[in-house]
Amino acid sequence: MRKILQVWINRGLRKILGAVRTMPVDTMLGEMGMKRVEWGLEKKVARWGYRLARGKEDGKLAEEV
Repeated sequence: MRKILQVWINRGLRKILGAVRTMPVDTMLGEMGMKRVEWGLEKKVARWGYRLARGKEDGKLAEEV
């Protein structure tokens, strides 16, 4: 899923910036002030894991924040 999202983001960036396919993705993302999809997803997964591990005292999983 990450790869599919990144492909669509890259296409959009190229269209917005008028860039060609040979332009590095990191350069385009830096120009727009964005980060790669992987970084955002990894951060969310880490937060979800923390929320699950935190849990309640009675053994139930933690509630959504």
